[in-house]
Amino acid sequence: MRTRWIILLLALLVAPAFAQNSPYAVTVPVNDTAAASRDEAIAAALTQVLTRANGGQDPRSKPGYADAMKQPGALVQQYQYKKGQPGSAPLMLEVSFDPAAIRRASGAADPTAGGTANILLVIVRNGQGQLMTPDALAPLAQAAQARGYQAVFPSDGLPSASAVSSADPATIAALTAKYHTGLILQGRIDQGNADWTMVTGGKAQAWQDSGEADDAVLANGANGAGDRIDRQLGANSSIGNAASVWVSGLKSAADFAAMMGALHDDPSIRSAVPAQADGDGVLLQVKGNGSLRALASGVGASGHLLVAQGSHDGASVNLRWIP
Repeated sequence: MRTRWIILLLALLVAPAFAQNSPYAVTVPVNDTAAASRDEAIAAALTQVLTRANGGQDPRSKPGYADAMKQPGALVQQYQYKKGQPGSAPLMLEVSFDPAAIRRASGAADPTAGGTANILLVIVRNGQGQLMTPDALAPLAQAAQARGYQAVFPSDGLPSASAVSSADPATIAALTAKYHTGLILQGRIDQGNADWTMVTGGKAQAWQDSGEADDAVLANGANGAGDRIDRQLGANSSIGNAASVWVSGLKSAADFAAMMGALHDDPSIRSAVPAQADGDGVLLQVKGNGSLRALASGVGASGHLLVAQGSHDGASVNLRWIP
């Protein structure tokens, strides 16, 4: 009981601070509350946010800039008027923009937005245990792309194959933080025979396959991974209106604040509001862009939020917080 009230009270306290500290929010002076003045201030705010998203450089050369400035209000999530501080304009306008829309307008790739490929980390070794190169894995990458996934390949410092196949929490957290995804496909190919493991957050699913040619086996591996992700997360389940997300593993108020910060930093998520809490978990009402599959892929980038096994009553997605 005490944990529940602490979490819900903390949610009320920390949510406004997130909006103020967001890179997608800015406060600008406004002459008055008339629509024309408001629209002018929103345009100025959008220019500031796009400049910030462009690393401080002039954003006007970006392909999406001109279209964004035609209707700045269409990119706004919320706005509010406030009194100016002494020495500043008497009236100010706080404006918060849709992160995914800002990324599109600034020309930044958004791997978690709807319609864009979700990142799939691919670790495949040959029969001698050597890591296969991206060129050798091209058939897998092409098949993954057709399923809506962007295959990325490890550089160095890989953990053991057994640590990945067993979905060791520390190992998976480190990989998701490094490669910005909670979707990991590991395989071993030897003379047309394949052993595959698909890790979707904290859950590992293993299967075997065989074929006459390695290219076909590699493509089958990508399709097998896509099938398993879609069954677990629901490829076409949109979070545009709202999705119920259960997050467990919150052992302190600091964990809760850090978890909300991770959600806030995900550009595919527009809002996350606590609905109820029980023990070390909290049920959130999440609104965002794209699907539950995209949500699970995006939140894994923090290395702290992973898809958990099992289910929770009323939740579409079950996540676990790893400090």
